[in-house]
Amino acid sequence: MRRAPGRCRPALSRKLEAALADAGHRPAQWGAPTWSGERIWPVRIDLARSAGTDFKRIVLTIRAALAGLGRPLPAFDIALRRYWEHQHPGEPVEEYLRRGGPASRFGRAMPQQMQSALSDVAQALLLPGTVGSAVGQVTGSLVRALRERRQTVRALAGCARLADLLEAEPDLDALSFYPHLLAWELAQLPADKAVTPVILLDTFEDTGDRHRDAERLLQRLVWLMPNCFFVISGRNRLQWADDALQGQLDYTGPAAWPGLAPHPGRPARATGQGGARQYLIGDFSETDCDTYLAHRLTQDDQPLIGPETRAVITQRSHGLPLHLDLAVARFLEIRRTGRTPTPADFDHTFPALIARTLSDLTADERHVLRSASLLDAFDLDLATQAAGLAHQAAARRLVERPMITEDPHAIWPYHLHDAIRTALRADDHTEDHWTPADWHRAAERALTALGRQWQDAGALLPGRTLLVACLRQGLRLARDHHLDALGWLTDAAFAYTSDSVWEPLAPPTRALSPEPQPGPDTALAGNLIRPGGGGPSGFPKSGRGRSSSRSRAVAVSAS
Repeated sequence: MRRAPGRCRPALSRKLEAALADAGHRPAQWGAPTWSGERIWPVRIDLARSAGTDFKRIVLTIRAALAGLGRPLPAFDIALRRYWEHQHPGEPVEEYLRRGGPASRFGRAMPQQMQSALSDVAQALLLPGTVGSAVGQVTGSLVRALRERRQTVRALAGCARLADLLEAEPDLDALSFYPHLLAWELAQLPADKAVTPVILLDTFEDTGDRHRDAERLLQRLVWLMPNCFFVISGRNRLQWADDALQGQLDYTGPAAWPGLAPHPGRPARATGQGGARQYLIGDFSETDCDTYLAHRLTQDDQPLIGPETRAVITQRSHGLPLHLDLAVARFLEIRRTGRTPTPADFDHTFPALIARTLSDLTADERHVLRSASLLDAFDLDLATQAAGLAHQAAARRLVERPMITEDPHAIWPYHLHDAIRTALRADDHTEDHWTPADWHRAAERALTALGRQWQDAGALLPGRTLLVACLRQGLRLARDHHLDALGWLTDAAFAYTSDSVWEPLAPPTRALSPEPQPGPDTALAGNLIRPGGGGPSGFPKSGRGRSSSRSRAVAVSAS
């Protein structure tokens, strides 16, 4: 059994890591790998706040994973040794790794390789004394030798920025440029030792902060290692190709990240992905939900969760993977009490679903989200007016979230995920949950906003499609929230009957995600995952010397 709840996306990244490390762990439905002749070297790093992973640990983890190559990487190792002794005097790297963390699982070879690199350089420079106490002397002599282009250090002379980085103050900003040295060392490997590191950065949303400081360091890491392939997974779309982020991050815009930019002529979320290398993992189909629940908990090769219970969970989840994991956790909790779970135990929403959904939203975004949950579909204007806000900024940020699906051809393009919408309406556990009066006032605002759209559009170009759509939403709001001031609904009802056309006003029901047709975007996902419809200070004066195009990075977003 796997008991950790709410971890469908990390489970995917762990599966990717295992499949890349050993083809025997690759699911049959994924087919044969498309690469050939490349030695893949996977490294998975969990960026969740609970994992306590900072940028220093990320760099150490990547280097420790490459220790399996069995050779020093001198340009990087000497710079890292200098940084370590300056920032952690008296604390050996070995001791730091022994205390745990992501770097510890890759073995203990890295410290010995760093020591070997330092010893080799000291020997080439004919330096006396013990190597362990001569880090400053070694780096100083190496810089002079590089500046003077001595033959004794010709093996490192091709690394143009090594001298600059060894002279820079060994702080966090300098450390963020050391990945360039690591990329250079990887490029120097002989053909029989060459590898392509695949670095999986999971739970990327937990790196978010107001000033994007952590994201800036991680983006710099990706930019400086073009010979590595990065898979970045999180709840939100990766925005590096947005020009609006210029000044907040080092490298932004479609010229820097063409693979992450939206498709020309189409909204970024029209097909559930932000660009050629940005994919949205969509909802599970009914079959996928049942299969997942049946295989998640087993005993003697038989599902612990019965078919009736699985059917209730599937219906309640609307295909949302997080709901499935929360249901599994609830199932285990009930079993621990000695009682056998029944379908009735799962015929409700989970407070934790809302807590996780709202965890990284601002106060205005949470307010807009609750207001939008009153509507079957909405646009930026409807959501903003229903929330009673004077500006659309919060609604615009909200529709970028994977919980919002988009149909650019509909009257109102945005739709909130049904499972989250249902849970929001039943929420009475979060600190800022709404009272019945709050919901009533929001319903009144939403009804007024619908009427204003119909009246404004009708004055310019009367249209029955918009009339029926407004009536469907307006009548449901009035019924569910006992609204007395019907206002425009009366005029709309007369306009509806005046044409003597009697299409039904009941809104269509929404089913779980349909089975997708096979295609290039679903080849990796197979049967389980449905893709949706995701100059800095301290750099040497000689320039970054990087290509403006980055193609070896992909982003994965999930609810």
